[in-house]
Amino acid sequence: MRKNKAQINQEKWAIVTGASKGIGYGYCKKLLDLGWNVVAVARNTDSLDKLSKEYTQQIVLKINLDLSDPKNSYKLFEDTKNMPISLIINNAGRGVLGDFDKADLEQELNMIDLNIKSLHILTKLFTQRFSENEIGRIINIASVVAFLPGPGFASYYASKAYVQSLGSAINHELKTKKSKSRVITICPGPLKTGFTQRSRNELENKTEFTSQSKDVTNFVNISLKKALKAKRRNYFIIGFRNRFLNKLMMFIPKSWSMNAVYRYNRKNNK
Repeated sequence: MRKNKAQINQEKWAIVTGASKGIGYGYCKKLLDLGWNVVAVARNTDSLDKLSKEYTQQIVLKINLDLSDPKNSYKLFEDTKNMPISLIINNAGRGVLGDFDKADLEQELNMIDLNIKSLHILTKLFTQRFSENEIGRIINIASVVAFLPGPGFASYYASKAYVQSLGSAINHELKTKKSKSRVITICPGPLKTGFTQRSRNELENKTEFTSQSKDVTNFVNISLKKALKAKRRNYFIIGFRNRFLNKLMMFIPKSWSMNAVYRYNRKNNK
């Protein structure tokens, strides 16, 4: 049953980047279900008009920004500095699929700006803000691929390793200092979001995947619940199969696992 206006806490504000499709769109919808107001950030937020019409008792503030330009990360922080933001989900990201010597350098650098530099800037600025105010939580979306080099998708795997390592280190610092703020890293496995197709095609692929497959909906529900409640954990690998495979990789020679990853990525690139 939808909450009435009196039940909605107008101080509950969350930022979601990469909000126009896939996981980001799912997080926006779930947060609205939970009574949050949402700042939805994407290069093109037209697909979020549906949520604005559906959730009329809450606010869906749409901000069109390309976060692969680092200046826009600073702009997002400045534009929301007077809002009672207590949650940011750094979900925006892209991949460039293909062998390293064949992948387009400009697209890889654009990916690094988005997956690493933008996330780093927003994590830094909001960690400082949340720590000062003793409130707030950052959820960074990495991937299960963060734990293994990825031949055939090398730059993307490396970028997610950065996200996982950075978030875990920051969260450890916060816990050690008895801070009430947290940086939680979420590591999904493969999901039906259209990500692989976009990783093949490029910088300006504008296909929007807003329809939610069952696995995306389940991932969003489980990961958000875990991330909002986490006190001691630095990161979560979502899904039993993903956790099992991650454990298995510890006992398999790395050359074997990398061969398997390379075959998988080459198959996806056909």
